[in-house]
Amino acid sequence: MDLSGTPRAASAAPATSFETASPEERAAILTWLAGFFAAPPTAAVVGAHRRAAGAALLDEISGDPDLGPGLHRMRAAFAADVDDDALAAAFERVFGLLFLGIGGPGTVAPYESAHRGDGRLFQEPTAAMTHLLAGHDLAVAVGEPADHVAIEAMLLARLVEAGHPDRGALAERLAGWIPDFAGRLATRDPTGLYAGAADALAAAARRERPLQTLETRN
Repeated sequence: MDLSGTPRAASAAPATSFETASPEERAAILTWLAGFFAAPPTAAVVGAHRRAAGAALLDEISGDPDLGPGLHRMRAAFAADVDDDALAAAFERVFGLLFLGIGGPGTVAPYESAHRGDGRLFQEPTAAMTHLLAGHDLAVAVGEPADHVAIEAMLLARLVEAGHPDRGALAERLAGWIPDFAGRLATRDPTGLYAGAADALAAAARRERPLQTLETRN
C-alpha cells in the first residue's frame, strides 16, 4: 500500500452518524482520516477543508457523539487565522516533527509496535500486519513497517467496504493502540489537526467492533 498520497476531502458528505452510515461511507471516512497520517495536507487540501468538500464533511459528521470531539479539534485547526499556504506549511512542519523523527523526544511514532510491548519497531504487530496484507494480495514499500497507522486504517477501510470478515479483528487491533497514540498526540501536536484525526480514528475503530458483530449475527 502506498503512503505517498496526500489527505483528500471526501467527494460527498456521508450520514451524520458514523454508526448509521453505509459501509461505503464508513470506508470513505476511515480512508480520509488515514490520509492525514500518510502525508501532511497541501494548500489545496487545506482550502478544501475550509471552503469545499472537506468542510462539508466536517460539518456533517462533527455531531457524531464519539467522533465529534476529534473532528471539532480538526475544524479548529483548519480555522487558524492564516492563509492556506501558511497553514499547509505549519501542518507540514509539525508532521515532520511528530512522525518523521525530526522532533527527537517529541516524536510520536505512527507505528503500532511503538505503542505495544517495549516500544521497539518491527515487532509482532509488523509481522502480523505483513501477513494480513499478504492475505489480501497487498504489500508495503520496502523499508516501511506494515503496522503504520495509515496502512492499518486504509486496510480497515477496504475491508469495511467489502464486508470482509477480517474487518472485526483489524478494528480490534486499531482500537487497542490508537487511543495511546492519540493521547500522546494530544500533548505534542500544537496544531491539533493530527491529535484530532487520531482521536476520531480511535472512535471509528471502536465503532467498527460492535458493527461487525451485529452484522455477523444478522
